[in-house]
Amino acid sequence: MDNIGNILETCMILDQKLSETESIKDRADIILEHIHVVEDKLKVRCPQFEPNLEWMNVSKPLKLEDGLKGKLVVLDFFTYCCINCLHVLPDLAALEDQFTVKDGVVVIGVHSAKFENEKISTNILSAILRHNINHPVVNDKNASLWSDLMIQCWPTFVVLSPNGYILQFYVGEGHRDRLLEFVCQCVMYYKGKDLLSSQDIALQLEKSKRRDTPIKFPGKMCVSEAGRSVVVSDSGHNRVLILSKEGIVQHCVGTSDRGFKDGNFTQCQFHSPQGVVMKGDIIFVADTENHAIRKIDVEKQEVTTIAGLGKPGTDKEGGQPGTQQELSSPWDIVIGPSPDGQLDSVLYIAMAGTHQIWAYFLVDVKWYKGKQYRQGACVAFAGSGSEENRNNNYPNKAAFAQPSGLTLGDIGGDSFLFVADSESSTIRSVSLKDGAVKHVVGGERDPMNLFAYGDKDGSGIDAKLQHPLGVAMVSSSNSLLVADSYNHKLKFVDISRKLCTTVVGTDDDVKLDEPGGICVEEGSGVAYIADTNNHIIRILNLKDRTFSQLPVIFSNNAVDSLNTKLSDILKPGKEPEKNEIKYVAPGSEVKVSLLLNMPDGNHLTDEAPSRWTAVIHGTFDSQSNQAVNPLFTQKDAISEKSPQHLFSWKVPVFTKSDLFIYLKCKLFYCDESKVCRMKEKVYLQECSIQSNIEDASCEVQFKLCV
Repeated sequence: MDNIGNILETCMILDQKLSETESIKDRADIILEHIHVVEDKLKVRCPQFEPNLEWMNVSKPLKLEDGLKGKLVVLDFFTYCCINCLHVLPDLAALEDQFTVKDGVVVIGVHSAKFENEKISTNILSAILRHNINHPVVNDKNASLWSDLMIQCWPTFVVLSPNGYILQFYVGEGHRDRLLEFVCQCVMYYKGKDLLSSQDIALQLEKSKRRDTPIKFPGKMCVSEAGRSVVVSDSGHNRVLILSKEGIVQHCVGTSDRGFKDGNFTQCQFHSPQGVVMKGDIIFVADTENHAIRKIDVEKQEVTTIAGLGKPGTDKEGGQPGTQQELSSPWDIVIGPSPDGQLDSVLYIAMAGTHQIWAYFLVDVKWYKGKQYRQGACVAFAGSGSEENRNNNYPNKAAFAQPSGLTLGDIGGDSFLFVADSESSTIRSVSLKDGAVKHVVGGERDPMNLFAYGDKDGSGIDAKLQHPLGVAMVSSSNSLLVADSYNHKLKFVDISRKLCTTVVGTDDDVKLDEPGGICVEEGSGVAYIADTNNHIIRILNLKDRTFSQLPVIFSNNAVDSLNTKLSDILKPGKEPEKNEIKYVAPGSEVKVSLLLNMPDGNHLTDEAPSRWTAVIHGTFDSQSNQAVNPLFTQKDAISEKSPQHLFSWKVPVFTKSDLFIYLKCKLFYCDESKVCRMKEKVYLQECSIQSNIEDASCEVQFKLCV
């Protein structure tokens, strides 16, 4: 222990000297002097890895005295729940980009669990895949090496010499530049002494063993206001999917490649998006590992960044315009009212990286304590930024521990945010009336104890959760549905009694695996659950507590450009009215119009605009160099002008089958007696593709008679 203490003291001296020196040459000399002290004088060897530990991303266990001899080794002590550990993964990736195994540098993740659930290697495997970790990882489930090296917190880096001596410690995040500088000097020093080995190690990445799935590690979900669509953050594929209620992909937003790029749906890029919320045709996204809030305009099919800089920040106050405001791992979002009574005026953000709740203003608002903020500003709302389980009537004196789930609820006429505070294993509430933060269930009274977790039904602090990530309001029962993620369970919380009870557990037929997100659709009485590590979306009937699964169906396997409303148009048991088959040529133009036949004295209702939706369905050659758009939709108002031209569409020359044009018309009209009615009709026009047709255009007319 004394030897480790001496190394730690020497490392602190090195850090102090480097902080006082800017000269590149002087800094190099200071690092070389440090290497001589720790390796030639102190000579503290790193303990060996215990035998029989489980290793991942390699085909056989690694040993310091064998396969790692001659390597400069960087040990990353981490636990996969920890947001700070996620923040340093890009630092390690930068190190691995600069120095490879053949250069003599090896990064090894030493997983030392906080939660019981994290001690299980299969769960660590899922985290490795979810966070794209490409270096060896060992499950130090009993924290043996952690204890031997006197590690105090996650993350901690330990740098070892090619001879296995301890060279340097880096505690916490934010050390990328110093780590790269130190390793660079070490590589030059040991290479000059011919002590670095270029021998490969037995890498066998877990991702190469896994088949892809339609969705991968789904994070969060929401349902559109009209209840016609389900929005899913397909986090493992770095994209957002908009699904019909039957699971047909209407839009695929993002290229699936990790990146930070605005643009249309086939150009834009995300990085492990999580929280999603939809208002009208706009979807807001917590783009977690881009540390940004993105806006999806479904109508325009465009993605723009409204807050964040694309890299993690440390600001715990905010107040800048969104695109100038740094953020840190936004994990979930919800739209709610402001203190001045404006509904749907604030985007509330669970800022996991700074352990706070933030606010992005969708309109100009009057905020607490007389403050005013303009539309587009982004500011810290609740939480001091300290990682604690501290409740307080003053929001800036309260503290959270990696808040990861949000929902909005009205209790007794007042609005509240309910927070799944993952690292404290609690559910907390934030009053939108005055910002007061209070306890609901889980945890314990000591605000500094973030290890008060478990799996126990009960009320208040007698109930125990384990790293909950999702929470959703069930207004009909004045309760919360909680994704108790590391217990692999769903639990109900009666808000008035603060009573927590298990809905679905590990002994049931449905085996959840770290569910990360929940949304409730009150109208249909169902909840959608992102069963994250099972890579599926489950549907829970809230009344009888039965489960089904929402499929994810990509039409014609065209992933990059999907836009379908078929499920909205075609209803079970209602066949569309068919027109006679039309014959069209590839490349010809199809002109579609609507003939509205209304009796004299009848007129369309202005207060309820009549609408039409059209879908053109066909199979196209995905290998073609032309843009693939297998499902084409338009939506517009129906006018009394007849015939009304709806749209024109050019048949792709690479069509592989006949076309089917579906049209749904929803008509609101009133007669002379001012009695108003609604009529809905679905039509189908089949177009047979014939290459020998000379006419370059085709007229399609649908007739709607009232």
